[in-house]
Amino acid sequence: MLRFACLPIATLALLAASNAPAMAQSTSVDDVAFFERVAVGTVELTPIGVVRDQRCADARFCFRPDDMRISVILHDRRVPYELVLPLGQAVEVPGGYLLLRDPGTLPRQRGALRLSDYALDIEFIPDPNRNARRAGLSSLPRP
Repeated sequence: MLRFACLPIATLALLAASNAPAMAQSTSVDDVAFFERVAVGTVELTPIGVVRDQRCADARFCFRPDDMRISVILHDRRVPYELVLPLGQAVEVPGGYLLLRDPGTLPRQRGALRLSDYALDIEFIPDPNRNARRAGLSSLPRP
C-alpha cells in the first residue's frame, strides 16, 4: 500500500534550503482544467473532482480556516491511483512533492462553483534525497 505525507510549505522551504545546491528546479503547470491530463515534473496527473471547497467569500463572517481539496488521478507506472491535494500543502509523490498552489477561482458567498470555473495551478517540487534515503533501507530478514 502506498502512503503519502502532506507537508506544510515551511517544511518544504527548509528542505529546499538545506539541499539548495543539489535541489533540482521545481516545475509547475498553470490553468489546468478538470479531466485534463498533464505532465508536471516527473509525474502525470488528471484532476477529477473537488473533494471539499470551504473557502470563505467574506472573512468577516467566516470563523473557520479556508479548506480546499481536489482529487487527482496520478498515472504512475501501469497502475493509476487517486490522490487528494489540499490547497497549500505539499503531498509526497514518487520523486518529490505535488503542491496545489491556486484553484484559479474565487470562492462564492452562496452557490457552488462549476468544475469548468476552476483553473488549477499545480507545482512539482523534486526531492533528490528521496532516492538516497530509500537506497539506505535494508530488506526485511527472512524467517
